Amino acid sequence: MAVGMFNSCEEKLPTIQNPGSLYDIDSLVVSADSMDFYRVVREPYIGTSDVLYIGNDENVFAYTLLKFTKINEYLPDAVENFIGFQLLLRSYHQYRSDDSDDSPVDINILNLRNDGLDPWTEDSNSVNNFHLEEYNVDTLTSFTYSDSDTVFIDLDTSLVRSWFDGTNGDRSLVLMQADTSIAAVQAFYSTESSYYPMVKIFYRETGDTVTQSQLILPTEDLSIIRYKQTAESDGVLKINSGRASFGVLTFKFENHLQDENVYVAEANLRLKIDPAWTRRYGETFYLYANLADSAIVGADGSIDSEYDPTSQSYDIYTPVSASADSVVINLKSLIQGVTSEYIQNYGIVIYTVPTFSNIATLSIYDGSEQNPAEYRPQLRILTLKEQ
Repeated sequence: MAVGMFNSCEEKLPTIQNPGSLYDIDSLVVSADSMDFYRVVREPYIGTSDVLYIGNDENVFAYTLLKFTKINEYLPDAVENFIGFQLLLRSYHQYRSDDSDDSPVDINILNLRNDGLDPWTEDSNSVNNFHLEEYNVDTLTSFTYSDSDTVFIDLDTSLVRSWFDGTNGDRSLVLMQADTSIAAVQAFYSTESSYYPMVKIFYRETGDTVTQSQLILPTEDLSIIRYKQTAESDGVLKINSGRASFGVLTFKFENHLQDENVYVAEANLRLKIDPAWTRRYGETFYLYANLADSAIVGADGSIDSEYDPTSQSYDIYTPVSASADSVVINLKSLIQGVTSEYIQNYGIVIYTVPTFSNIATLSIYDGSEQNPAEYRPQLRILTLKEQ
């Protein structure tokens, strides 16, 4: 019998030294007293939103515009009869201020009339300059909102016939909540998403008995959102993409971090949420932060109200849950960029983008003396220096 003998030995684990024995650890606190705060509201570019809004509550009144100017380009000239005409919408979400209210919500579909003149475009000017009450509308039909995947709404074929033969040059549809006493906002995907709205047209060509169909996307779509609480509140920064409001924090810390041997190990900006001015609709809010560039400084040296933070590539975004009462934003990469002189410090811009909910508002306490000290923003930087 062969006998095997094994010698065992105890494995030696590496010893991890306390960083304090290798590095000098220091911290720098930039308090709200050393920061300047600015609130900016600019022309919103919500034509780029993935979502279209329709509804009314204590926060907003919204309706949607759809334009179909290229019907003739996608249909053959030989169309003789229109057999069917449908609007297809992909549901996104329904926002209810009162979860206990489950009243069904009807949405009216209207034809905007303006003697064939095109009264709106998908650019930012339409948001504040377009007012539906200045135009006549024809009611076409209505449907009840559903969270189901795709909603099919039948429209009268006389509408597509009039668009096709040119007797009706008004090719905009308006979607509005029928009963505005119900506090609800409905959302559908827009053409900027992967689940775009469209019309489906069933037709037969001259001398043909076979019914054909064609799907056509809107040439433009846009939500007009009117905010009811537009008054600025002292002591808070309101962040909202639909209203295009964002906050700017400016502060100087470079003089305290001039030693090239100092490494920024951590840099956290702590913000406290003001619940009185916040509207999150039970969803996660995505907060973006970036260092502003020189374009944020206007000709007079103040913050330029036309500065668009969404035009800059972002470095950091932080999800804020519906129940969160504070936010911690990791600014380490931004602070390192400034201390390495890779980028200049024109301040931190805090904003959100139109690819998320345009009706939600996140309000953050600023450095005003009226706010409790523990509610004011604070930047804490942790540094390491090799001994």
